[in-house]
Formats: sequence, structure tokens, C-alpha cells
Amino acid sequence: MESAKKNKGLYMVLSVLIAIAMWMYVGDVANPDESGTVRNLPVTFVGTDVLESRGLMISAGAEQTVTLRVSGKRDALRSLSAETVSITVDVSSITQPGQYSSNYQPSYNLPATVSGNSLATTDRYPQSVSYTVVRRASRVIPVRGTVTGSLAEGYQAGEFSFSPESVEVQGEESLVNQIDYLLVTLDQEDMSATYSGDLPYTFVSFTGDILDGSGLETDVSLVRTVLPIFQLKEVELSVNILPGGGATEDDVKYTIEPEKIMVSGAAADLEPLQKIYLGDIDLAKVLGNDTLTFTIPMAAELTNVSGVSEATVKISVSGLTTASLEVDNIQFINVPAGYEPHKVTEKRQIQIRGSEEAVAAVTASQLRIVADLGNAVAATGTQTVPVKVYLDGRSDVGVVGEYNIVVSITRQ
Repeated sequence: MESAKKNKGLYMVLSVLIAIAMWMYVGDVANPDESGTVRNLPVTFVGTDVLESRGLMISAGAEQTVTLRVSGKRDALRSLSAETVSITVDVSSITQPGQYSSNYQPSYNLPATVSGNSLATTDRYPQSVSYTVVRRASRVIPVRGTVTGSLAEGYQAGEFSFSPESVEVQGEESLVNQIDYLLVTLDQEDMSATYSGDLPYTFVSFTGDILDGSGLETDVSLVRTVLPIFQLKEVELSVNILPGGGATEDDVKYTIEPEKIMVSGAAADLEPLQKIYLGDIDLAKVLGNDTLTFTIPMAAELTNVSGVSEATVKISVSGLTTASLEVDNIQFINVPAGYEPHKVTEKRQIQIRGSEEAVAAVTASQLRIVADLGNAVAATGTQTVPVKVYLDGRSDVGVVGEYNIVVSITRQ
């Protein structure tokens, strides 16, 4: 029995020795020491937040990679890649812009099943990392828009609106200071409705060139862009002829220049619009030939896209006879209390118009000149006041023109 126990203990010792021997074999034979090259390892700069606090940054052209020659166990070497090897350069101590060259130290982040204790860097390229530190700048840049597509026939584009209207751009000072504006490009074909959407932008320099934008940072990558699209309609201009002075619309000829203008707006607003009325023309104020100028009115929801703000109306009265009569029948109404008017103008020549026969039948006694003093200045002295002229007993003849008289006002 005692002999069996001694044999069992011997077997256990032998098993441990065999396991150690096999482990040494695997380590020395199955996983030997080797050397290898790891290429294209990106350089990471640390401490850049400290640089930014000093108004500095690494120039956009500083991106680079390094190559390492490494020796160590086979399994560790096979685990090396850009994901498991870190190349870092600490720039937190830099306080001024300029050209710099710094050493770097690789670090390994291998899987838990692989030991990196055997790894050693035997060579590196380049030996150090060169880079440029520049000043960092920030500017708020306005947004502009352009259309490279097309509008449907009979439609017009309005003005772009953006949200935000400007974008903060940060980066290398020399690059930021080249930017004039941010350009949003809308590329749509046959547009017949207002466009609204989020669009990217490009950087445009003060010389009109498109900038690369590498190394520039912005607070937004897309801009909400709205471009109103309006329908176009050609609309006729017109006037309202008021009969007077013995003339009606049948007795006049007139032309309007321009005859029509182009108007833009929403389809619902344009559909009922058939004419644009410039205003009234009172024939009592038109003697023979006259030229009148009107401002073209426009509803707030519509836009006059013709670029013409005024229209000219040339009007002439024909086929009627005029005559001038001397009238002394001058009357006052609405005299201010406590004042007394006196005629300075004793007579006025009054012009009448109508058919030849009707005009010949009118006498001066049928005409009355009436001065309404309700709006006269309540003060003594001589004043010029407008008057109205009435023709009694005739509807086929009218008074032509505008008249006034001079009145002297005294206190009672």
C-alpha cells in the first residue's frame, strides 16, 4: 500500500515536469521571437484643447503617419495594426505659433490573450514628427443662395431665406479670413412650388473661388433653405372715366403706357385679377388734350415684376364745342361766425363744353360761382379760396376746369 502511494506521488511530479517542458517548447518553438514592420500608423496630437485655450491649433496639413520596425513574440507581432498601436505627440506645452518637431512614443493595446512584454521598437520612420502650430480664428459668415436648376414656364423665384442666416466658422486664421460667404446651391428642375429643405453649403472666397474647407469647423452642417416660387401673370392697366364738363367716355380717346405689366404672386391671388385700375379721370378737369401720370397700385400679396412703377395716360376730348362766359354771380356759404367775406374777385371767365347747339344756348346768368368758406382760415385778410361752378337748367353742357377766387375777410 505504501509503495503505491510513493508511485502516485512520483507520477504527479513527472506530469508537472512534462507540462513545463511542453509549455517551454510552445513558447520557444511554436511562438518564436520575430521582427516585423507596421506601416501607416496615424499620429495623434494630445493637448490640443490646451492649444485652443491659447488661441492656437495644429495646421490642417499636419496629418501624417509613421512606420515602426518591431521585434517580439510572433503572436504579439501579428496583433499589431493601426487599431492596436497608438502614436501620440503631446503639444500642451506650446505657447506660440511656429514650426515644431517632436519625438513620439508608441504604445500598444493588445488583446487580453496576447502579452506585449516582448515587444521592442528597433527602428522608426520618421524619427520625429514635424508640424505647424497656427493661430485659431472664429468668424460669423453670411449665407447666400443660388439656383442651378430651372423654373416651370410662367413661374418666378422670390428671394432666398435661410435658417440660420449666418454660420460661425472656426479654424486656421489664414483660411477663415479668406471666406466671403457660404453658398447654398439649389438644383431643382421645373420648379412650380415653393422649395423648403435642408441643404449643404460651400465656402466661397473674396475672389469668388470655392475653398476646400479642410480643417474648418462650423456649428451646423446643413442650412434650412426656403425659396418662394410665384406664378406670373400679365395684367392689363385701366382707368375709370368719370363724365363731367359736358363730356362722357364716348367723347374721349385715351392710351395707357404701358398697357400691361407682369405681376407675380400665389395662384389663388392672381386668378381673380383681370385688370389693375390706376384711378379716376374726371372729364370736368380735362380741357382738350391732357397727359396724366398714375402710380401703379399693387396689393401687398402681389409683386410688380415689370420694374415699371408709373403709367402715363394720354387723353383727348373731341367732337364737342367749348365756350368761355364771364360770370359775376359769386356766392359765399359756410361763413365762419364773427367774420364777413368781401369779393376781391368780381368776375371769372368760366369755360363750358357740349354740343355746338347746346353751348350756344347757355347764358352767363345760368352760371353760379360758389365759395365754401367752411375750410377757410379763420383770420382777417385776403385769401385765395377754391370755388365750384354750377350750371343751372342744362344737363347737356358742363363746366370745364378748376377755379378759385380771392376773398377779403374782416371781423364783424
